[in-house]
Formats: sequence, structure tokens, C-alpha cells
Amino acid sequence: MKDLFSRRAAPGRAGMVKAWVTEHLALTEVDLVTVAELACHEPGCPPVETVVTVHASDGQRRTWHVHKSLAEVDQTDVETALSNENGL
Repeated sequence: MKDLFSRRAAPGRAGMVKAWVTEHLALTEVDLVTVAELACHEPGCPPVETVVTVHASDGQRRTWHVHKSLAEVDQTDVETALSNENGL
């Protein structure tokens, strides 16, 4: 029987970004990291950005934006975003 509640590593680039976030913030297995690539249609907004959200086990939620597509985001981008912003 398949365990639907076990954590699986996310595939590809999103998985890499999640791993960098988890490592940089010293998150645990109960903290949830989501990574999404979003298009923005508002003036002054980059056409595509990567949004990282951490849902902590204590109920706190923090969000960071990297103004690059997911394919372009590297570990330095993630660490810079996490270090320079308190999360929105």
C-alpha cells in the first residue's frame, strides 16, 4: 500500500530550490516549502518570477520572490533572497 503522507523529494529544478531553502533556513521535515514560477502582468513587475514560500510547523508563513524564471534561479539567488528579505 502506498503511503500518501510520506515526503517525496520534488523533481528537477524545483526540488533543487527546495533543498537550498531547507538547508539555508535549517528547516525540518515538518516545515513545508513550495516553489512556483509565476507570470506578472502588472507595471514594473518582471515578466516571470520564482516565488518561494515556507509554511513553518508553528503556522508562520514567509514568502520570497526571485525575479528570474525557475530555470535561471541558482543557489546564490536563493541564499541572497532569503538573507535580504524577511519574507512577505
